Amino acid sequence: MDDSLLESLDAGVLTLTLNRPARRNALDEALITRLHRRLAAASEDAAVRTVVLTGAGGAFSSGADLKEAATALTGDLIERGYNPVIRAIRRMPKPVIAAVDGVATGYGASLALAADIRLASERARLSLIFVRVGLTLDGGASWFLPRLVGLRAYELAMTGELLDAAEAYRIGLVNHVYPEARFAATVAAFARRLADGPPLALQAIKANLNASLGPALESIMEDERIAQRWLFTTADVREGVTAFIEKRAARFKGE
Repeated sequence: MDDSLLESLDAGVLTLTLNRPARRNALDEALITRLHRRLAAASEDAAVRTVVLTGAGGAFSSGADLKEAATALTGDLIERGYNPVIRAIRRMPKPVIAAVDGVATGYGASLALAADIRLASERARLSLIFVRVGLTLDGGASWFLPRLVGLRAYELAMTGELLDAAEAYRIGLVNHVYPEARFAATVAAFARRLADGPPLALQAIKANLNASLGPALESIMEDERIAQRWLFTTADVREGVTAFIEKRAARFKGE
């Protein structure tokens, strides 16, 4: 039985938990497909009033599973698996909360950025780490990041800097930071507050705010996909992924 995605529904709050703790909740094709299907179903489920995305075992998500990426993570898989999840979150007519406890890196960070609200524990760490393996941003991060942090987006994307919770809050990457000991309870209370709110008004608020930000997300995700597809053909990415798996510094040659 595949238990890589856990779910619970309590008083209108659907909690979806990425559950591959041995891989720090890295997202392989099977998990990202399950997540997309569950989000799509939640959009139509009247019993669901708010969605919480989180991770098991002290991590939110370390992003795309790079062991799979070495052979399978191409531009096609980005469009087939990873981008549909971002679309499902943004099109969800209900609030979506990312509860970030531990690391959120690469696509894991993109997943958090796509949520309407980001709540972090004090041990949260976030990084758009793509550049460290020779890749560009994906999962719509090129669209979300500058809207959240302004022009510091260039630095965060170009360095892959790992931000602690306090810095992420200071620059606007997360909405709130809570002590680890009461993180789960605080997230539950926050989510319940939204679930108890007027669903039609919340749907309209999200739709209006989405419209105010413009339609460019789809275009940006397509640009990202094309760039990633090209980058995955380069020697630099092969070296970057191999170095990441082998836990050593990559030696990029611009090839």
